[in-house]
Amino acid sequence: MPTISAKDRLNKGAENLFFVDKEIPPADEVFKFYARLDGGKILLNWDIEKGCYLYLDKFSFLDKNLNTYFKASFPEGEILEDEYFGKVKVFYDEVEVTLNIGKAFEKEIIATYQGCNQKGYCYSPIKKFIVIKEKQLKVNN
Repeated sequence: MPTISAKDRLNKGAENLFFVDKEIPPADEVFKFYARLDGGKILLNWDIEKGCYLYLDKFSFLDKNLNTYFKASFPEGEILEDEYFGKVKVFYDEVEVTLNIGKAFEKEIIATYQGCNQKGYCYSPIKKFIVIKEKQLKVNN
């Protein structure tokens, strides 16, 4: 098993993996999440930091009470040739997603998403907990 030392030039890539987190901002800074109610819909927005992206196929929206997934409306993504996942659709800069929740305003929704930066660092899946009670929306980490 290879080891890493301060002068080990052969394992430079592995060395970068261990020391890169000083340069990697937290996911909540890179993918700023906002949610708001609009009638029988929830509008979910992400402001995405420059040089980062979110994967279209890594989004999911679970109704915790009913244990079913919402079908979300997405804008058209951009094609990216990903070294791990092949051709995928991603969102740069910002994305807005619409969930039709109907008239029932007592909901607990788990929004899950994942993204990377163009330097090669990918974040673990991120979860946000959206609680709707009495026509009020609250987001928890």
